[in-house]
Amino acid sequence: MGEEIKSTLQIALEKAEKLGKASKEELEWESHKEKALSYVGKFLRGEIPDFKEEITKFIAGLPVKFQRKALKTVVEGLIKNLVLPREEYHLKEMEKILEALKSLLYNIPQLDKLFEETKKLLKEYLLQKETIYQELEKRFAASLSALERAVSEEMGTKVKLSPEAHPQFQEEWRKIKDHLDNEYGRHLEYVKNILLKVVS
Repeated sequence: MGEEIKSTLQIALEKAEKLGKASKEELEWESHKEKALSYVGKFLRGEIPDFKEEITKFIAGLPVKFQRKALKTVVEGLIKNLVLPREEYHLKEMEKILEALKSLLYNIPQLDKLFEETKKLLKEYLLQKETIYQELEKRFAASLSALERAVSEEMGTKVKLSPEAHPQFQEEWRKIKDHLDNEYGRHLEYVKNILLKVVS
């Protein structure tokens, strides 16, 4: 633990030293970068109703030398939060991020198709995940019905066993989900890399 504290202290000292050596321009950029990232955070929390308008105003108000870097920072911040959806509500959040990216990169119409395909990819991932989960659940429920009857007769009361609680169900589901995550995750990373190259 002493080493952890020491290394954290070293990191803080190195950062302070860098800031001490930073030029006026670098310090100015750091301030703009923090502001750009705060806009991304507010957008993700739903605090900015018209993201494109806010970002456009923010970037237009910056010195010209920082405008492209600020756009890149905002796009990178959004891309970092673009992930495979866990649930339906999460899919809506990912679609919102894609729409924000599309609105910021509107001057590149070739990306429209990429955004649409990415939306389809995320929907397909969620649908496939839910379908496979339900099929697995049905399969395990069928195999547990005989066990439920036997336990119910033994205990003299109706017993309901949950397929999800079965360790084998958990193991199989984890393997299937890992496979889906890897397959769809590769496609999503490909899209993210294209978008990063556009703003680089």
